[in-house]
Amino acid sequence: MARPRLLVPLLASALGLGFALLVAEIGLRLMGVAYPAFYRVDAARGYGLRPGAQGWWTREGRGWVSINQAGFRHAELAPGPPAPGTLRIAVLVDSFTEALQVDDAATWERQLQNRLQASAGCRVRQGLGGAVEVLNFGVGGYGTGQELLTWRHLARSYRPQLVVLALYPGNDFTDNSPDPQPDRPVFRLGPDGRLEQDDAFRRTAAYRWRMSLPGQWLDALMNHSRVLQLVNESKNRFTALLRLRSRAGAGPASAAAIPITRPASESAWAVTASLLTALDQEVRADGARLLVVSVSSPDQVWPKREERPADPFAQERRLGGLLQARSIPYLSLGPTLQLEADRQGLLLHGFAGQEPGQGHWNPEAHRLAAATVADWLCRP
Repeated sequence: MARPRLLVPLLASALGLGFALLVAEIGLRLMGVAYPAFYRVDAARGYGLRPGAQGWWTREGRGWVSINQAGFRHAELAPGPPAPGTLRIAVLVDSFTEALQVDDAATWERQLQNRLQASAGCRVRQGLGGAVEVLNFGVGGYGTGQELLTWRHLARSYRPQLVVLALYPGNDFTDNSPDPQPDRPVFRLGPDGRLEQDDAFRRTAAYRWRMSLPGQWLDALMNHSRVLQLVNESKNRFTALLRLRSRAGAGPASAAAIPITRPASESAWAVTASLLTALDQEVRADGARLLVVSVSSPDQVWPKREERPADPFAQERRLGGLLQARSIPYLSLGPTLQLEADRQGLLLHGFAGQEPGQGHWNPEAHRLAAATVADWLCRP
């Protein structure tokens, strides 16, 4: 008889907890509190954007984000070649193209599309009098290897004529290090110098859990439950706070210190060179042309000039040499953005109340980047 007596309070507790969660869920929905999960596990790239996800991104800046069913930030679009006369450009990059911090209309890709559309005599539109489409395949945290995989598994199916690889000098070269990563594939050079892909991340406990039926069920529930979204967002913000405190060191004064770009190892540069060669060859094989743009890092356009590195564009010069040897057109945005930031007194990285000068591009930087890239593409 002891067992039934124990079941009664347990059942009552479970019902009470369930009722409390239901009330919390309803309350959060009525208040409009939502923190959608924009990412999901991906067998080919480690992780990617979640098809169909939409909502507000508020961790940095504020942007309305809508991911199409194919898994990239764009209106719904069927795979296949563009309509006759249409210029289609695919952009591959990390969070600087993903640009969750701003609305889609404010991203440099959408502004670039509008500028090219309005420039009938633009060089890259010769023989193409129709629409211009710029497709944003950016995913936060990607290195060149994951961008190569994005081309192979997603972007190439849309048959663009131009492919723009936008590199972030702050960490893209170090991200190409051949060291194993727990959440993504890595590339390294084999004994014969050929590029090899290492998918060891698929053997990690975290990946196996997320790919299991219980893990996928929890993932789906996370995307629909406001309570779980709030718990997940609280965890993410607490982790970010710990990371900030670790970086800040002594306290608030050092939190505003200029972010220092860590130089990449020689092995990372060797992998970078091979990845660029592979991407160029594969893009050409599909009848398209590869262009490379490097965005700015916070230290290059830091508001206090005296605190900037003595030579902030050394990596871009090395990258330019690699690309010139492969006859790949290249535009470095850093010097132009630095010049405009100094001339106009602009803050290009960071948002009001959120570490000004650090982090991602704000709308002013997106505007300048779009204008500079459009001028480059249209120049005779």
